[in-house]
Amino acid sequence: MDKYSFEIFIPAKPKRDTMKFVKVVLSFLAVSVISFVMLELEIFKNKTYYYIFVGVLATLVAYLNGYFKKPTNDLKGGFDGKLTFSNDGIAINNDFYSVKDLYSILIDNDDYKGKKIKEFGEFDHPEGSNGVDNLLTLKTKANKFIEVYFLQKTSTEFNKIESILINYYKQNLLTEEDLVSILKYKSDSDKMELNRKLR
Repeated sequence: MDKYSFEIFIPAKPKRDTMKFVKVVLSFLAVSVISFVMLELEIFKNKTYYYIFVGVLATLVAYLNGYFKKPTNDLKGGFDGKLTFSNDGIAINNDFYSVKDLYSILIDNDDYKGKKIKEFGEFDHPEGSNGVDNLLTLKTKANKFIEVYFLQKTSTEFNKIESILINYYKQNLLTEEDLVSILKYKSDSDKMELNRKLR
């Protein structure tokens, strides 16, 4: 294959939510005042009931502030252009970086569309990942760094450009370990076949 393109993903810049911060502070103050009043008026004769009340009140406030909301899988950002790999170099939209001008290439491509991800740290998310948490980092010989996030549709999408990646290896831009990682080769036979192609 002469060239292959991935969609570029531009992550959204995190917004500072002032209203949420104010809401949390006011909620904390309200819980503190209510707890103090209950304690001073000795409404609860038994301290255990008082602690249970404060725990329930704090949980209710956390719930009202959205701390128990189910996480969404919405994209936080958008797509803009193409990341194109070719034997001559790498194009990021209209900017082309020739292999002759590059010092190194780093490809972190562990994410892909539909990859299993966890909700609340333990349950599988039904839709899986959006596949956009992949990062290409280029370092030029002029000591300039370029980073771009991109969408990967399957875990083995880079196998389509194995020959291009081998060309980068021959230009000393990737190591054999890099290739094994990028191409997701697990079996010894795949690694041996790759090693043969590199000789």
